[in-house]
Amino acid sequence: MPSVGLYFGVYSYCKKTIGETLQTTFGSMRGDTEHPAVCSDRTLQTLTIIASAAIGNTVASFSRVPYEVVKQSLQTGQYSSTLQAASTMWRDGGMRSFFPLGGVSIQMVRDIPYAIFTLLSYEFIKENWVLKRTEEDPSKRWFFDMVAGATAGGIGSYLTNPMDVIKTRLQTTGGSSKYGGSIVKCAAVVLEEGGPTAFLRGSVPRLMHKIPANGCFFVFYEFFRRALHVE
Repeated sequence: MPSVGLYFGVYSYCKKTIGETLQTTFGSMRGDTEHPAVCSDRTLQTLTIIASAAIGNTVASFSRVPYEVVKQSLQTGQYSSTLQAASTMWRDGGMRSFFPLGGVSIQMVRDIPYAIFTLLSYEFIKENWVLKRTEEDPSKRWFFDMVAGATAGGIGSYLTNPMDVIKTRLQTTGGSSKYGGSIVKCAAVVLEEGGPTAFLRGSVPRLMHKIPANGCFFVFYEFFRRALHVE
């Protein structure tokens, strides 16, 4: 929850700030008749979404790593409770246990592309489908927001599943020492063990989680944007 709030808070702020800066510097809002726009507004909008998603997820990734490390330790059966996992990890390795070698970098390698793919897809579907379909009947907006969010989440999740496979290996106990914290080495080992299809392991359960989660999230995200009059 805190990382999601941090992520979308930073994303929304950067989207507004960067968007205005790019528009006035390179776009149609230059206000200089002698020097026309360098880029189209659509191109600048795409660049704004990419940059904002990258910045938002970079900030949020640091808050996600400890949670991911503890969660994966529990899922692999190393500890019986969250309290036991946290206390044992702190006793054995201190703060370093929650930030394993390569842990932050691989978190960002997965989360930043995921954010970019998801938000680019969502903003495109929203602009070209949701807003047009709900212009005459806004009462159905929630349904279209849900479909757009679910679709975008599925696209982002599937395209970044290879990075998720590598992230899981690096962040679980023994992963840092086995691969030396190297993303490239870990990827090479995965490829050698199972070929290209090995990078799609776990994609189905990940999609089963991400699709409905994003569908529900974007319904409430858009609802509160409208309720709070956030542009």
